[in-house]
Amino acid sequence: MKSRLRTLRPLFVVAALIAALIAPASATGTAVKEVALTFDDGDNERHIRQAVAVAVATQTPITFFPTGKSLRKFPNLWKAIGDAGIPIANHTINHPNLRTRYVVKGAANVKAELQGFINLARSLNIPVVPYWRPPGGAWDANVLRVAKSLGLTLVMWTNTFADTAPICKNGKAHSKTWGSFFNATRTYNAGTSWWSKTSGGTKVNVLGHVNPYTAQTVKLLAAVIADYDGRDYEFVTVPEMATGTPNNINWAMAALAVTAHATDPNKPRVPTSLPTPIDPLNKTYTFAQANGISCR
Repeated sequence: MKSRLRTLRPLFVVAALIAALIAPASATGTAVKEVALTFDDGDNERHIRQAVAVAVATQTPITFFPTGKSLRKFPNLWKAIGDAGIPIANHTINHPNLRTRYVVKGAANVKAELQGFINLARSLNIPVVPYWRPPGGAWDANVLRVAKSLGLTLVMWTNTFADTAPICKNGKAHSKTWGSFFNATRTYNAGTSWWSKTSGGTKVNVLGHVNPYTAQTVKLLAAVIADYDGRDYEFVTVPEMATGTPNNINWAMAALAVTAHATDPNKPRVPTSLPTPIDPLNKTYTFAQANGISCR
């Protein structure tokens, strides 16, 4: 697997320097360390664009798991992203708890959620890859069997941006962005199926969201990239991590995808700026500040 040279543009130099201060020395050994940066849901057009913009600026592969609702809402944007070679994988049509759905409505309903995503993407000419992530991480052997019947490979995560944590609590700003950064980059020992110890290992899958109140995630993305880069991780897409086949992202097309009109390729492009980076060492900065909201 070839190393990728990524050039951090001036906007990201500060984030790179900060990450260098906190990054531990690279691990020794022959195993290639890989990290896949992944983004779920897709309920916010601006944050989708900004995630791609950071990926383009740093030439860092990323993978999306949008819902069918997002494909319907932003079909031309997703088509441009997929046509550029950025993988788009299955997160169901409506984002239900598939484990509960199987119990209540049966296998056919679970299949409809997953197959419906595939059919919708095909009807919109959006290229997708045969991987899926269950909403909320909820799956069991029954759900897995349905997904396998459709040729889909399960993808969970090892780390998250913790960007679904409460923004406000009791009228005050609650979650801090430094916690999000460390959740995304550091080792955990919570003992649950998707957390334990893997960020210190050779295969890391980081989960973030591109939803209305996840500005902190795209603003921290440059620092997260710099941190893993400083620890000699290879950045890969989910398909590359699964198969070893190199990424095939066309960065020139990805740069155009950043400004693609959400619904109509014939309408004017949408000006999109890079997100303002957040200092990951600032322990007072909050999700509320990152999203420009008041908790009072």
